[in-house]
Amino acid sequence: MATTLLSSHLEQISACAASISELEFPKPKQFENSLLSQHDITALIRDTEIHERALFSIAPPPLPSKPDLNASAGSSYNARASATPHASRAPKRNTAVAAVLGRDLFRKVREADGTTSTNSYGAKNRSKGELNVEVLLQGASRLSEVYPVAGAAGRIEKLRARFEQLSANIAHYEDRVARNAKQLDGMYARQGWEEEDDDGESIVGGVDTGAASGMTREDLEREEKEIRDLERKKKGLESRVSEMEKDLGGLMR
Repeated sequence: MATTLLSSHLEQISACAASISELEFPKPKQFENSLLSQHDITALIRDTEIHERALFSIAPPPLPSKPDLNASAGSSYNARASATPHASRAPKRNTAVAAVLGRDLFRKVREADGTTSTNSYGAKNRSKGELNVEVLLQGASRLSEVYPVAGAAGRIEKLRARFEQLSANIAHYEDRVARNAKQLDGMYARQGWEEEDDDGESIVGGVDTGAASGMTREDLEREEKEIRDLERKKKGLESRVSEMEKDLGGLMR
């Protein structure tokens, strides 16, 4: 009896399949094919602009991070406890800005908030909170090309020229301070000044070398004053660079 019931069901399925195969369906048209294919949505829109395509684009996924061996060595309880705070967070979404900048430049801009290990002059050991002006200028230029803002391009060029000038001035004064400090150390070494008495006069073997040598104390004080002036100018230039970095931060926002 079970075989009879199964046979009846199979006959009904075969009849339904035959009736469906005999039906006539219209051929797929152009718009239906475009919807069924893996086309970019902006390809369906005519004469799209760069900023319009960026709105419908997503940045490439971030590179996978290396697993932390020390974290994996912990207990399963610690792993669950550390994962609990992150579970309630909203997933990180790619933005139109990331799509415009690209993965590499977007990562550099995100890292330019002071967490990287390079300073504004290209050297290492960036202090915390210091901005990478070059990367921010590059990102601002890229964004202004896609999303034009009145006066943004001129302002970026002025900031770039100002940054280059201030960087050159700082490098010049740093070199000058180093040369003056080296020259001053050489003067001390040549005169053999190793200690000073209570009045500030240099004493070597009980002889007042400040009066006996050709280099007077006034000359040394003048050199030290010049070094202090250069240090003050250097700090002023660094403060101007910091103000320019704040302007760049406001422009990026």
